[in-house]
Amino acid sequence: MNKLKDIKLKNQLIISTYIMLFILFIFKPTLIPGIISKFITAFKPFIIGGVIAFLLNLPMKLIEEKIVRPLCKKNKSLSKMSRIISLVCTIVIVVILMWIFISYIVPQLADSLRSLTNDIPKYISGLQNEIMNKVDQLDMLKNTSFDIQAMIQKLLSFVQNFINMFISNVFNFTIGITNFFMNLFLGIIISMYILLSKEKLILQFKKLIYAFLNEKKCERIMYILKLTNNKFSKFILGQSMDGLILGTAFFIVFSLLKIPFALLISIMIPILNFIPIFGTYVGIGISAFIILMVEPRTVLLFLFLVFTIQQLDGKFVYPFVVGNSLGLSPLWILLAIVVGGNLFGVVGMILGMPLTSVVYELSSKAINDRIKKKDITFKKNE
Repeated sequence: MNKLKDIKLKNQLIISTYIMLFILFIFKPTLIPGIISKFITAFKPFIIGGVIAFLLNLPMKLIEEKIVRPLCKKNKSLSKMSRIISLVCTIVIVVILMWIFISYIVPQLADSLRSLTNDIPKYISGLQNEIMNKVDQLDMLKNTSFDIQAMIQKLLSFVQNFINMFISNVFNFTIGITNFFMNLFLGIIISMYILLSKEKLILQFKKLIYAFLNEKKCERIMYILKLTNNKFSKFILGQSMDGLILGTAFFIVFSLLKIPFALLISIMIPILNFIPIFGTYVGIGISAFIILMVEPRTVLLFLFLVFTIQQLDGKFVYPFVVGNSLGLSPLWILLAIVVGGNLFGVVGMILGMPLTSVVYELSSKAINDRIKKKDITFKKNE
């Protein structure tokens, strides 16, 4: 009887809490987002540290399991330090890659962006003259009632504004990164503590949930967390590896064939490739227009090379590196991009896919379990 009263009281408290939150949201809609924003600001170094730890854990785990532990197996003192050795190796590799990027790639990217920004009016004017010369050669368009030149000017002006906006956003993003270096520095230190004691932190979290929840709910929470970690790890690692291979292939081919802005294009397309479906085509479209302004006759060769490399990547590299790790159909991928993009912008588009994959797998499992309990069977054509 007392147990029944406790359950009723618990349900009443939960319902009352939901009602209070709903009333707060109706009468003070900015209160809850404001509290969340303050919470994120206060814990920003820890959030950044958690993200860095998650990203560094992927190569560190590989180094520890495949290289360090087998080498240190015979030596007990070194075996105890395998985690520290793996973390140091990972940090050294990351620092070397960052040094190469900052020393060699960033200056070339900056020069390309500066050159492109300064010469856009000249490129636009040259492209406009080229188009008008082609239009003048077509007799059938001479007797048309609308002003073709004005239409082309408007179109090129729109594209010029779009490219300027894109480049300025790149610079603003770079400036924004430099503004939170302090949080980044603290985040790196926090990430090291997390990586060195991740097993201990996991154990503490398990103790916390098992102390206040029943065993079934705890197992469910741990299963969801493992599934989420698995999906996000595979997605980020797979997309990064595929992007690196794709970018390297683009740079080698474009450099050999003297395609303009080879480095800029080779970095831009793989980065935008993180946004599924739309990202690749946006990157190709921007790159094609840049080449069209600089060397119009090269644009067809560029498109042929891009689609050829993309096809080879799709058939031989992507299935091996990424595979069907998310297990989503094109419709669910589109849903993840649209909803994620509307809620959280570009970050939502990228992270929406693995998150949707987690929700999809959990929902599918729950639905299939319920159908199995009811002993219902469905034919494929139904």
